[in-house]
Amino acid sequence: MALSQQCSGCDTFFLPAGTLGCASVTPDSLIVPLGSAVTASCTIHRELCRGLEQGKIRISWMLDNKPVAGSQHQGPGGTEVSNLTLPRFNHTQAKLWCCVEWNGTKQRVGKTEIRAGYPPAKPLNLSCILNLSDYGLTCQWEQGTDSHLPTSVVLKCAGSRGQAVTGCTPREGHRHCTVPRRLLQLYRQMEIWVSATNALGTAESEHLCIDPMDVAKLDPPTLQSVQSIPFQTDCVALAWDTARGTEHMELQCELRYRAPEDPAWVTGIIGRAGTAQRCGFLFGTQYHFQMRCRRNSASALASWSKWSPGRNYTTHEKAPTGKLDAWWGAQPAGTGGLLEVQLRWKPPRQREANGRVLGYRVTLSPRRRGRDPPTICNTTHTQCSFSVPAGTRRVYVSVYNAAGESAPTEVVLLERKGQPPAGLRAVPGDEHSLWVHWEAPLAPVMAYVLEWQPVTAEPEYCSTCWQIEHDGAATTALIQGKWGLPGGPHPLVSCPRGLAPTGPAAPGPAPTSWLSTAAGAHCSSL
Repeated sequence: MALSQQCSGCDTFFLPAGTLGCASVTPDSLIVPLGSAVTASCTIHRELCRGLEQGKIRISWMLDNKPVAGSQHQGPGGTEVSNLTLPRFNHTQAKLWCCVEWNGTKQRVGKTEIRAGYPPAKPLNLSCILNLSDYGLTCQWEQGTDSHLPTSVVLKCAGSRGQAVTGCTPREGHRHCTVPRRLLQLYRQMEIWVSATNALGTAESEHLCIDPMDVAKLDPPTLQSVQSIPFQTDCVALAWDTARGTEHMELQCELRYRAPEDPAWVTGIIGRAGTAQRCGFLFGTQYHFQMRCRRNSASALASWSKWSPGRNYTTHEKAPTGKLDAWWGAQPAGTGGLLEVQLRWKPPRQREANGRVLGYRVTLSPRRRGRDPPTICNTTHTQCSFSVPAGTRRVYVSVYNAAGESAPTEVVLLERKGQPPAGLRAVPGDEHSLWVHWEAPLAPVMAYVLEWQPVTAEPEYCSTCWQIEHDGAATTALIQGKWGLPGGPHPLVSCPRGLAPTGPAAPGPAPTSWLSTAAGAHCSSL
């Protein structure tokens, strides 16, 4: 070349015309494993380098812009040869320059470029989906660690005859491609794998052995209807249509549903036909239903469709069931021989309400066949005040919805004085709960009634601040609610207003007093 290239430590070298090819650089390999040794030689043909015919030629090396040392000797035919060995080549790509010294300056007269890297990494996580619109098989994978070298990637497939062909080649930088329908054998096993090749080797992914139809991506089914069957049962009937293009397939479908307040879905396989029945639903409760389907196959690779659009359905109502938790207080009402009763109860749980509660009824006697007892209170609230003769021992409270009325819950008004449980104390659980502890009394206990009073500047009666602990062997109870003063960051809890054992020996409330305290202090029953 007439004009050599200048680098750090080398000046521009103007050689006379006709000197092209006077130097040659020959590496053992242009591509090597990263970190391995590299050897190269530079040969200067004196007769081809005008201006260098006389005098000693000194050869030196540069790796990019860094000097490296070689050894020089005289070669055949009057040539000068320098050999270079780099014990560890740690560049992924670098230029190796051969320089000569002329008139006191170093000149670049030849170069080669070395690349280094690794054999291709094994492609991972190969998966495929068959598109039913054009029956193309789209596969994707992960390439793994970068080899730092140009790498060609192809997706290969082989049918039942075992002849491998290239199914498709991904575009540069992509990790997916689509095998056309003409190369696929549907309803037969095929081998699919990814092959990656560079100058240092070839790596293959794990081979997928699949029937392409097993990985067909189905469109979701459509839920057509949800209906309760027959009245007073907890079952529903469902009907659905499968997606277009799947009519010829044997499908497996899955249903899932939940009520809005449920944290988890209830799921189950419901068969292949277009109808099914499921039981175990709560009455008068709205549920959200969805379905999905896949080809019914023994292959674990069979792909589920997306979940269908949801469908809401509210099950039919049924008359409420179960007993109500009830508590009361009473005091004489003037001079008429009457008793003023304040009756309170807890609303039923959803599985007992069986629908939307419309109200509560309080009577002096239970209902009997063919006659309804007089109603002393009919309300939508969970409390009721009324007057009864002083000798009244029982009242009855029931709950009703649009489908009917529950069996009455008997409330015994007979009060027996007794000793309250000892060792009553309360400790905070968190900002919204309070643990109450007490000592078990000597007499047998069927249940406990726990009352408390919020602490305010002017304490007010709280009709909902009570609960029943049905386990007569318990000595702790958890009160849950919002504790604390408005606008105040520090929780303020209240101690039990009363803790009364109920049972054969003590069916009524025990005389107790109450005191309030900040969180963490103890309370005592007096």
